[in-house]
Amino acid sequence: MTRAAGAEVIRRVYPSVVGKLLRFTGSLVDAEDAVHDALERALSAWTASGLPDSPEAWLVTVAQNAHRDRRRRARRTESHGDAVDVLAQLSPWARIAVSEPEVLRGFKDELLQLLFACCHPALEDGESAALALATVVGLSSDEIARAFVVAPRSMEQRLTRARKRLREKGDVLGTTPERGLARLPAVLRTVHLLFNEGYWSGEGDSPIRADLCRLAIGLARSVVETYPREPEAVGLLSLLELHDARRDARLDERGSPVALPDQDRTRWDHGAIARATALLDRALAVGTPGPFQTEAAIAAVHCRACDADATEWHEIASLYALLETFRPTPGVRVNRAFALGKAKGPAEGLELLARADIDAKGYPYVHLVRGALLAEKGDAEAAAHSLREAARAARNDHERRQIEERISRLPAPWGAA
Repeated sequence: MTRAAGAEVIRRVYPSVVGKLLRFTGSLVDAEDAVHDALERALSAWTASGLPDSPEAWLVTVAQNAHRDRRRRARRTESHGDAVDVLAQLSPWARIAVSEPEVLRGFKDELLQLLFACCHPALEDGESAALALATVVGLSSDEIARAFVVAPRSMEQRLTRARKRLREKGDVLGTTPERGLARLPAVLRTVHLLFNEGYWSGEGDSPIRADLCRLAIGLARSVVETYPREPEAVGLLSLLELHDARRDARLDERGSPVALPDQDRTRWDHGAIARATALLDRALAVGTPGPFQTEAAIAAVHCRACDADATEWHEIASLYALLETFRPTPGVRVNRAFALGKAKGPAEGLELLARADIDAKGYPYVHLVRGALLAEKGDAEAAAHSLREAARAARNDHERRQIEERISRLPAPWGAA
């Protein structure tokens, strides 16, 4: 049996093995260490002797023994050897799981257990989400850094600190509804970040990674099954399904992004929109609004408009103002400014952006919104400058081409290349 074939088997059973070791050790860090030991031994032993009858059981047994050996030696060391290097060359296991529904069903409880374990109370919210995206989903440091809008080196340091803190503070499991409720905000944030990475990716040839979107929606549904009376959990699921309902219209026949105003709304999944809107109504009926419910309400306003001209921008601007009370971030302010510009004129949106004094290095999308508002105001020269800055900061080639097309539509000479 080849090492590549062995690694292919391992990536299919990896989440289940880690989940079982998590229950055995009571520590996410110890579980990962023990499983990494087992992976190294598996690739060596299976290459020489062939695949065992039950690869998952083999790995669990070897990992449990490795954990016992580590405890006896009273030392904890990370073992990221050749086994992990081989796995890293392959696609993350999630891409297998989401393409094979029976595999995803088998892993659902263990995925949730890992997700809640990563969101340990000893960790800060951002550390929990970063660790979960790395451990549960298998995103790279670069992908996670983009999701958090930070430098890759900063994200590597954040992950290192998170693992160190788990070692120091212990890892009490939080997978029951009673113990896990305090971790729910961090879990929801992680699922949201995962979906966003799939919905507008900086990796690969396509700006959309449907596998990550499906995985995030599956996790969101599982969270709602666990916490059916938590309105923010229901609100997040509604938000993700409203966005996903538009997926088929977001790319043209060349695979290039289509802006929301230009999308063919007959290609939207209106049945999914109706179901997601019903979820949102269920969440809002509780009477405790939150950021995910508010985001879902914004998405619902877009989805109910029969065309771009029918969009209720005044309502969207008001909802963004509410969202900013929950989440006063540059991203929310930039989107609020765009909505305000559409509702009351570009000058209003530009004034809101100016008051915010947003650091474009930390949030480069401010260039795109400023450029769009300036173009609508009629200041083609300033619009071209902002849009060219946006193109330089684009996450992928598709986004860059979309911005360049917007520049080309400006009046000459500012629309010239």
